[in-house]
Amino acid sequence: MTERRGRWAVMLVLTFLAALGLSILLLWPNGGTGRSQAPAGHPVPLPLKPSAREAYRSALEAARAWQEDARLVSLSAHVQQVRGGWPSQCSWIVQFYSPATGRIALMAVEAGRARLLQERVSPYSLPVFHEDQWRVDSPQALEVWWVNGGADFLARHSGVEVTLRLGPASPTNAFPVWTITAVAGSQIRTFKLSAVDGRTNP
Repeated sequence: MTERRGRWAVMLVLTFLAALGLSILLLWPNGGTGRSQAPAGHPVPLPLKPSAREAYRSALEAARAWQEDARLVSLSAHVQQVRGGWPSQCSWIVQFYSPATGRIALMAVEAGRARLLQERVSPYSLPVFHEDQWRVDSPQALEVWWVNGGADFLARHSGVEVTLRLGPASPTNAFPVWTITAVAGSQIRTFKLSAVDGRTNP
């Protein structure tokens, strides 16, 4: 129970920092701006289930019960390497915003079930995006990250923590972008790609 609460606390902090624009991260070099595909026979070892889209659909019903006009702001997941292995599944935090009330809500999705973690008034309007703008799901985002430095980072470090976040490109730009951050001790590397077409450096 203590470990689970600790994990939610980490994810909550990461989500709010991202929403407020306070994350200070280094850009992971990737040597290109085109599409990338994971090479055959080299699967990404991180948990790919449930995907971000599956988590969003699980949370949507709870979000609409919270506020009928609930709109998607971001999704995030945090996984950690333990003794060289990864968990079989990941949990998600889904953030929604209600333009009519100016309130935000954080929904936790775990084992296919969504629950409200926290809701409060937002100090400002948040950028939101429509589901039809979001075409690249988390497994595809991880595959692109894997061949653009992710595999090398995991090979060089142990005890790695990886955070995936899908959200607007900036507080003034609702264009959806994937941000994948890998942390190993003092080493931090961040990789970004478009959630619309999978291109890097959006």
